[in-house]
Amino acid sequence: MDTTTFILIACFVFGFGLFSKRLATSPLTPPLAFVLFGMLFGAAGAGWLHLDVGQGVMHVLAELTLILVLFGDASRIDWFSLRKELGLPVRLLGIGMPLTIALGTILGKWLFPELSWLEAAVLGAVLAPTDAALGQAVVSNPAVPVRVRQALNVESGLNDGIVLPAVLVLATFASMQAEPDAATGLARFALLQVTMGPLVGLIVAVLGNRLLRWSADRGWLEPTFERLLGLALALLAFACAEQVGGNGFIAAFVAGLTLGHLTRGR
Repeated sequence: MDTTTFILIACFVFGFGLFSKRLATSPLTPPLAFVLFGMLFGAAGAGWLHLDVGQGVMHVLAELTLILVLFGDASRIDWFSLRKELGLPVRLLGIGMPLTIALGTILGKWLFPELSWLEAAVLGAVLAPTDAALGQAVVSNPAVPVRVRQALNVESGLNDGIVLPAVLVLATFASMQAEPDAATGLARFALLQVTMGPLVGLIVAVLGNRLLRWSADRGWLEPTFERLLGLALALLAFACAEQVGGNGFIAAFVAGLTLGHLTRGR
């Protein structure tokens, strides 16, 4: 990233922030605004932005962002409200998302006929989960029933973590199709990814919560650092899961879900 690109992005973030409250009730949500910004000034537009997704710093930034998004979304899910209104989120996740993946697979195969059906399924699964931020005008609108808004929030918080194992399994099978000799190793890799990830996330959250309570009960913990320690647990869950062969992103999601429940009200 060169200096001109950095200046453009910083100015746009600052400028959008100045009008963020006015735009909060408009259809122009922050994600849509940044997409439009990229289209206007990126390679397809004016060509002023020079970002190489292959750069190491971009890869690290993207991973950190995904870890914190998964952890943050999961930690905000209210388990008690979820239990009362479980039917609608379950239908969204159990029926709506598989149908979305299936339709995405068919559309992907039609648009890119050179892909195999398994590769098209990977594409459909990757594109299926969306974040509620894209529909912020809906989920924050008081005119929309609370039940619907809660369901959309729950679905958007859970869909990433739920679809990730499906993406891994489909990608594994697609790789096995391309390299039959690697089938055993890839199957073992996929199994570790979807089992060790949740387990590590659960352990990190439970132990981290106990240590946080132990320190807070003795008055040793500053409120600001309490929040920072939560973010540190997200990164710890990711790193520990990757270290033992699990999926770090699933671990971050499960850690956020568990820690959010255990620390509810703090």
